[in-house]
Amino acid sequence: MLRILTLFCVLLVAGQAAAQQKDVLRRLMEEPVTLFDWGIAQLDKDIAMTASRTIPKYVGAPVTGSFYDWRANRITLFVSVPVPKQSRTADACAKTFRDIVRDLTRNTPKGPSAAGWYLLNAFKPKAHFWADRFEDVGAKLLDVVTLEVTFIPATHEAFDGKQQRVRCMGRLDATYEELTVEVTS
Repeated sequence: MLRILTLFCVLLVAGQAAAQQKDVLRRLMEEPVTLFDWGIAQLDKDIAMTASRTIPKYVGAPVTGSFYDWRANRITLFVSVPVPKQSRTADACAKTFRDIVRDLTRNTPKGPSAAGWYLLNAFKPKAHFWADRFEDVGAKLLDVVTLEVTFIPATHEAFDGKQQRVRCMGRLDATYEELTVEVTS
């Protein structure tokens, strides 16, 4: 009788553990993921992969990501990379900006709407009908998404005193003239 009671208690505890695990998974499955959440996650993944492909390996490991500024209602993709002093120029920053955009849009139809097409597809799951429900979603996303590339001094250079940072930012479809370039110490 004691064996049966022990076996019953063990099965009861094991059943409760399995039910709790199932409840956690079920709860996670029921949480809504918005297309905004999906897009931010996709942008994070894309910018990390793009930076690893476009930033030279000898320079330094880039820090990448994306964030939403709710006050300005803008999304910023960022790449920050330590670069030697002689390479920290506005032209080099603009070239890296263009290389990153070119890599992000490499699988899009070519033309003036490539960046908008990329953003549209970043914010929708594959085979999702959402894009057809609204007009000009890609163009509207271009207005609120900014890419920011920052060249920073390496850690050992940063301790030497005044070292300049170069930052260039703009829309994904920005021309060289439309980029905002800041050189700061």
